[in-house]
Amino acid sequence: MDRQGKRIFIVEDEVVVAFEMTDTLEDLGFTVVGPSVHLADAETRAKQEDIDVAFLDVNLGANKTTQSVAELLEDRGIPFVFITAYDRDQIDFLKGKDRLIKKPVSSDKLLSALQDLLTET
Repeated sequence: MDRQGKRIFIVEDEVVVAFEMTDTLEDLGFTVVGPSVHLADAETRAKQEDIDVAFLDVNLGANKTTQSVAELLEDRGIPFVFITAYDRDQIDFLKGKDRLIKKPVSSDKLLSALQDLLTET
C-alpha cells in the first residue's frame, strides 16, 4: 500500500483522541486532513477537501452525529470508517455495508482499516 500522498480525514470530538490518531497516521506516512472536532467544520471539509479515506467518530456530542458527513463523503465516492464505543445495533443510521471500528482505536486497527479501504479504491 502506497502511503505517500494519501490524505486521511479525521472527525473526532475528543481532542486527545483526534491528535493521537493524527500522530499515528502521520508516523505511518499519511497526510492528515483535520482533525475536525466540530460538525460544521467536518461538513465543510467533507464537501471541499481532497480526501482519500475518512475516519468518523459516530457521536460528536450534543445529539450530533457524523451521519451528514458520511453522506457527503459517500456522494463523492470517498470511503470511510465509523469509529465508536457503541455497538452496531445502537447506531440507527448505519447501513449494512458501513464499516465500524470499536474504541479504543489502536494503530493496528487504523492501519488494517486503511489497507482494506485503499485496496478497494
